[in-house]
Amino acid sequence: MTMGDRIHYLRTNLGLTLQELGDKVGVGASTVRKWETGYIKTLRTDKMQKLADALDTTVDYIMGWTETSVSVNSVGTNNGVIGQNSGEIRIEQQRSKEEAELLRIFNNLDVKRRMELLLTAIRLEEESK
Repeated sequence: MTMGDRIHYLRTNLGLTLQELGDKVGVGASTVRKWETGYIKTLRTDKMQKLADALDTTVDYIMGWTETSVSVNSVGTNNGVIGQNSGEIRIEQQRSKEEAELLRIFNNLDVKRRMELLLTAIRLEEESK
């Protein structure tokens, strides 16, 4: 995956529009589009950190230095109470372009069409066995 692919994948996975992500980072929607398409290949350091924060990931993942997107929304203590956790850690598996595109399409469908897509995928899987 390229840096642009990673940005697009994370943005769509979070359900953010180009404009919404741009607002969080302090740039226009057209700049976000240029990052995603690879037209702009470098980002200023301050924008890179804001982008990582807005996408709940790390600069390392966006840059491709690591293969796993690790998101730490907040890390807290349990305040001395066993079983109580005030923080969340989410680990996401990296997806191929095709998997990300299927997920994007799936997320944009209504419930009926999601079921149709799922049934088609099951049928194709069974045919391939």
